[in-house]
Amino acid sequence: MSTITPLTKIDALSRKYPGVNMYIKDESVNPYGTIKDRRNETIVKEALRLGVDKLTLITSGNNGYSLSKLISETGIKVTCIVGKTVSEEIYKKLSDVAYQVIKINLQDKILRPEEIVSFARERDDEVIWDVTNGYEESYGSVVNEILAKLPNVDYIVVPLGSGGVFVGMAEQLYRSSHNAKIIGIGPKANYDSFADKLSTPWSPYTKAIEGYERRGHTIIRLSESEIRKMYLHYRNICDCEPSASIVFAAPGYFKFKKGDNVVFVNSGNSETVKH
Repeated sequence: MSTITPLTKIDALSRKYPGVNMYIKDESVNPYGTIKDRRNETIVKEALRLGVDKLTLITSGNNGYSLSKLISETGIKVTCIVGKTVSEEIYKKLSDVAYQVIKINLQDKILRPEEIVSFARERDDEVIWDVTNGYEESYGSVVNEILAKLPNVDYIVVPLGSGGVFVGMAEQLYRSSHNAKIIGIGPKANYDSFADKLSTPWSPYTKAIEGYERRGHTIIRLSESEIRKMYLHYRNICDCEPSASIVFAAPGYFKFKKGDNVVFVNSGNSETVKH
């Protein structure tokens, strides 16, 4: 894959907030329309290297679709676990590309990794990985691309779901000894948010996120009405879905200064599972 995604100045936003330079890092142009392509490319390489038979994950659509497409010609199978409320359109699209799609009431309990693997297991000797979380370091490449074009960036605004993107990018800034800060914006709702790709009842990154907040990075949570407002207002600025448009709430909550360089990450578009 190795797509270098574009970084473009947003004149409409820059005019709205005079003196603040605002840019979009457009991850929707990745092969399967999502920032998750970066993570899944890493997973595929590791699975092939270590002889894995099957990968399984909880997904709301984009992640499972991306992984299934990237791995489709390798012989490795993908089992997608989705909530019972998933739309029939997304269920069908995942079924077209994944080995198996299993509907489960994900609101009843938090599934442990061994339970997620057990749903996918068909033989005792299968090597199966749960890849619902992890591989967050893959998102460091987004930071590297931003720094290559905009070395004086001050803030990078990202959608916040489980927190993998936030943590991966914050860690890369730390490794690069760069003073830019990550602003993560997510829904207040744990279930059935309009920003559906960001709804998560549990995250393995909770402690890591708290640590990065102590280092000056920021978390903002939005109500459902605020999320819908962001999508309706900003969907024409770039090709983004509700879970990606959430980042444009940042200027209303965070007081950027004149001269600040701010990058909004468009994590994906609404056509990700419609290709």
